[in-house]
Amino acid sequence: MTFSRITRIAGSVFAAGIAASAVFAGIKINPGNMSPYSKTHVSINLYTKPDLYAPGGIKGVIAGNPSEVLGVVCMPQKFPNVSVLNDIEGGNAAKNARNINKNMTNQVYLADLGADNAFSFNGLPPGKYDLLVLCENCFYEGLLLSRDEHTLSESDVKSIKAKLLESNPFFNVKNQHRIEGQTGTFGKARVLEQEVRTLPVTLQSAEVLKHIQIRSIKLCLMESVGTAKLGTHWEMKKTREITRQEVGPPDTKGALPGYFCKALQGIRVSSSVKNAGTITLTVDPAPNTTPPPTPTNP
Repeated sequence: MTFSRITRIAGSVFAAGIAASAVFAGIKINPGNMSPYSKTHVSINLYTKPDLYAPGGIKGVIAGNPSEVLGVVCMPQKFPNVSVLNDIEGGNAAKNARNINKNMTNQVYLADLGADNAFSFNGLPPGKYDLLVLCENCFYEGLLLSRDEHTLSESDVKSIKAKLLESNPFFNVKNQHRIEGQTGTFGKARVLEQEVRTLPVTLQSAEVLKHIQIRSIKLCLMESVGTAKLGTHWEMKKTREITRQEVGPPDTKGALPGYFCKALQGIRVSSSVKNAGTITLTVDPAPNTTPPPTPTNP
């Protein structure tokens, strides 16, 4: 075989490798489609359907992403209005706030992705929205976790992490990216949590897959139920999954690094589509938190 033919073959193999890498650079968030790895369908009910009667929306372009953008989601800045509950029979304002938290729906909307990292949301009710951008090897978020002053103590944070660690044993790797809230009786906290199952996954057909991982990014709503006598004790009252991925052989494995980006927070939507322009992903100081810990393996 001549040197030129070897060169052509090597070049073809290299090009094929590049093409394969491009194909498997990351699986876009597309609920309802079949997973290429387990051949199962991702639920379409994870994301909130656009409101057909709401003319609001957000559009823009993501820039500065270190890897392929797999999805953009938004959540309304939704917190209970305690002041309107003062006359409700059954307790004081703090206790009523606890009760309303149980029934609060946290919407998560999924954007349509276009060329060159363009994104658009439609059918959004009026309000302020925070975005999360999932890339192939990391994510950026601007979630407002608390409107009130952050007063959690080290004891509170320790108790919250312990409760998260023992919850949902399906995931064996857990990482708390940010925790914010208020201490005291009926104290409330929100946690941006990332969970990964790196162990074998058993399908409904009883087939065991060892080559995939399951990754979930979720919002956890915690409540303090401790007393002065019993000490600090937190319980998980509700979770809201934001993204869920099935990670295959060519994808980035394990827990992804997450970064707070101020530009993704507080985009106001009224009665029209808000043009957010170009949003450049940056790593900004996260409010009321220390650098995220390394993933914990129970």
